[in-house]
Amino acid sequence: MAGITPIPIARAKRTIATHFDLARRQQRIPVDLLARRCNMSIPTITKMLTKGDGSLETFLRVARVLGMLDSVVDATDPLVTPIGRARSEEDTPKRVRSL
Repeated sequence: MAGITPIPIARAKRTIATHFDLARRQQRIPVDLLARRCNMSIPTITKMLTKGDGSLETFLRVARVLGMLDSVVDATDPLVTPIGRARSEEDTPKRVRSL
């Protein structure tokens, strides 16, 4: 069932689209200007802003123009999760010796 989008993913896409569109409107950026700044077509940007549809690159371009790119990058840092922090402490040597 590779073609069916899981419900949590579909919900996240719609939520991100809503957040992007709100940020765009708060910054008073018309869709056509956002599209130009992203170097993408208006229909592509409209799909991202209404449904959350688009490629990862589209998502990142919109995030960059809206000033949200650093937050997106930070949100994917595995060290911000309890498991990621625990694993990094396990896997990281206490000291490194020279040869």
